[in-house]
Amino acid sequence: MQPRLVTFDEAYFADPHRAAAELADDGPINRFTSPSGTQGWLVTSYELARTVLAHPEVGKSPSAMLGATSPIDPDSVAAKIQNAATRALNSHMLGADPPEHAVLRAAVAERFTPAATAEITPRIEEFTAQLIDAMDPARPVDLVQDFAFPLPVGIICDILGLPRRHLRRIGHASSVLSDLIVASPIEQRGAATDFMRLILPYLALRRFRPRDDLLTAIAAQHRNGVLDVSQSISTVALLLIAGHETTSNLIINTTLELLTNPVERERIRLDPDRIGSVIDETLRADPPVPVTTLREAKSDFDLADQRIHRGDWILVSLLAANHDPAVIKDPAEFDPDRKPNRHLAFGHGIHYCLGARLARTEARIALTQLFERYPNLTLAEPREKLSWRQSVVFRRLQRLPVRLAPTPNP
Repeated sequence: MQPRLVTFDEAYFADPHRAAAELADDGPINRFTSPSGTQGWLVTSYELARTVLAHPEVGKSPSAMLGATSPIDPDSVAAKIQNAATRALNSHMLGADPPEHAVLRAAVAERFTPAATAEITPRIEEFTAQLIDAMDPARPVDLVQDFAFPLPVGIICDILGLPRRHLRRIGHASSVLSDLIVASPIEQRGAATDFMRLILPYLALRRFRPRDDLLTAIAAQHRNGVLDVSQSISTVALLLIAGHETTSNLIINTTLELLTNPVERERIRLDPDRIGSVIDETLRADPPVPVTTLREAKSDFDLADQRIHRGDWILVSLLAANHDPAVIKDPAEFDPDRKPNRHLAFGHGIHYCLGARLARTEARIALTQLFERYPNLTLAEPREKLSWRQSVVFRRLQRLPVRLAPTPNP
């Protein structure tokens, strides 16, 4: 079958679910092109997705994190600055293959164990309550900016040891660097430079004034020769980006589902512990990361009757895989009771999301507290008027305006 060309355009961003459903009819692998000029293969079936995500000849590298994005003049000063900044921020575990990957992952893994997540849970509960306390029930509230964004950014800042006052700065840079196959070279350069200016002074400070935080642990591993400068900086940048984008999107997507699904909302009211199953089904039905970051073919090989050549870029549509009718029964139905729920929202293989447990914990606490405090929460705008961020990698609303309490009668 001739592969279809997928363009990440306005139509795709408006309804990626429809695009994924149409792709399912065109075979398990197709071609794609991105707004930045990156071209390659897009995998859409569940089984092929698992194959690619664990394939020994499909790997990662700093180049794979950047794709085809580059300034017009590669010899210009601007190009050299961009290359230095963006590559310094992409020498992390998500852009590495074994054995380097194992070293980079181990450098921070201790802070994301079950014990570490349990230890920080009271802080998550406290910060969630503070954010809800700050909401004004007399006016519409944007749950993206006032709740789902600051909560996970604040928590990952706490884990790292960064002051929370940098929340907005982190969010701005992250929105660019989290999706380099869409962002322009100028945007990349500015965001990467700002992130380096933020991270470097704190890493340097921790070498002389250590604390009980992850920045200190990373600085120590740099001092001991485990991590180099680029690996240290980019590891912090990765945690800041991945540590909030996925969780923020998960909180918003689940909230939207509950606001527009009265049956599930009533079941949650009667059984609050059910929220975990609703979160898991949201991960399947509307994953916060609908498409993986780029991977690169390390050699020539065949994949679903298509010849993949060394150097080819490969993306995996987790959204399409999670809706593959060959594996998922009634994929269009939102069913928190499905067992097992075999979604790939957190990936598969060695790059399985390190913070999956933390993300689930933050989402559970956030949604439980929000709906307990405001059980009559409603959308302040019709769902069809809500706009989504134009991102290939992340699925997030630009805004989610809600009314916390019923509007009083005049």
